[in-house]
Amino acid sequence: MADDQTERFHHAMLEIYDAAAKLKPPYRASRFKLMVNERGGKAAADSLLAKDTVSNGFTELFLRGKANLKLSVEYLVLKPEWREMFTEEQLRIARKRLTDVECPLPE
Repeated sequence: MADDQTERFHHAMLEIYDAAAKLKPPYRASRFKLMVNERGGKAAADSLLAKDTVSNGFTELFLRGKANLKLSVEYLVLKPEWREMFTEEQLRIARKRLTDVECPLPE
């Protein structure tokens, strides 16, 4: 059921926020969390992938170490369990943003 998948994706978006808050030093992406809570995880991801440039959050995760990009929206949408929710163009954008900084992609 699509609604169940959308709800699970919403929770996955909040989980990447929580995981980033546990980094040393913590990264609390409060605008990201607000966007997810106001719009829903799918709409928030759609909005971030529609921008011409990477988000401040993507940059902040990268600056804390490339491995932390596994907590980015770009990485999340490329995971097998979420790919079908996004268009080929959105997946291409996510893939390009990660490969541009030489971040390994999800399997």
